[in-house]
Amino acid sequence: MLVLLLAGISYYLAKQWFTSPLATVTEPTLVEIKRGSHARSIARLFSEKGVFESSDFAYWSARLLKPVERLQAGVYQLEPGMSPEAIWDMLAHGEQHLFSITFPEGLNFSEWQNLIAGHPWLVSEWQSLDAESIAARLELPFDASHPEGLLYPDTYKFHAYTTDGQLYSQAVGKMRNLVMELWEQRADDLPITSPYEALILASIVEKETGADQERGLVASVFVNRMRTGMRLQSDPTIVYGLGERYRGVIYRSDIQEHTPYNTYRIHRLPPTPIAMPGRAALAATLNPPASDYFYFVSRNDGTHVFSKTLQEHNRAVQEYQRN
Repeated sequence: MLVLLLAGISYYLAKQWFTSPLATVTEPTLVEIKRGSHARSIARLFSEKGVFESSDFAYWSARLLKPVERLQAGVYQLEPGMSPEAIWDMLAHGEQHLFSITFPEGLNFSEWQNLIAGHPWLVSEWQSLDAESIAARLELPFDASHPEGLLYPDTYKFHAYTTDGQLYSQAVGKMRNLVMELWEQRADDLPITSPYEALILASIVEKETGADQERGLVASVFVNRMRTGMRLQSDPTIVYGLGERYRGVIYRSDIQEHTPYNTYRIHRLPPTPIAMPGRAALAATLNPPASDYFYFVSRNDGTHVFSKTLQEHNRAVQEYQRN
């Protein structure tokens, strides 16, 4: 009788502890469960981290009250107020923590690589590959041979040890779908002959202005220039063409240098995008407002002065740049 009484008391105490919030978890805590781990080793790990006071009690409580044979490896986040039961359930269901990484509009491929390499829970398997090799593995749309411009800027959520290739593939899919969606809604008689050309021009629009209300006008300037055979003359294309040789300021020698991207020297679009454009830049490029503008110059406050003639433009340059 005494044995049964003690067993009942033990069961009651174990269940009370098992279903009650843990006082030891006072802030979000990441815990990595390695492949091949079993319930006893996991209980020991949690005990070492101060989550369970006794690994044996935690283990036997779980064996008594919850099936713990199939626990999944991964990185999990313990939250304040969680009970031991909630923790074991989380591991049994594989509810791993979702990390996130944000790629703002206008970053180039090299900057994406640097962000991924700096994230502690992403694996940079392709970091040593050149851009063309990565493009071949991604099977890029539009017959592109470089990933520049083909990755959709967004916040991506992922489990620990997701690879850069997996992230790139997801971003390529989102960009492909967006470009094709907006391409079907494009304005008539644009001087753009393919979705890839739209992506190239949108990347230039993205780099030229961060002001939402200006993207359409910037796009209209470039469309007007393309219609009349003018060079695009976009400073960001000079910077991209210079690559690591860019010195923080565009010098006259930079403007005069012939690179495949320098639109002060070439009479066409660059061979690839120069950055990853967002939805707003793509929409503005494919549906720019009608305008008579052919020029714009920065006010040095993030906005621009738009001009119809070279004479007006030179006055604006004199006012906002040369002084």
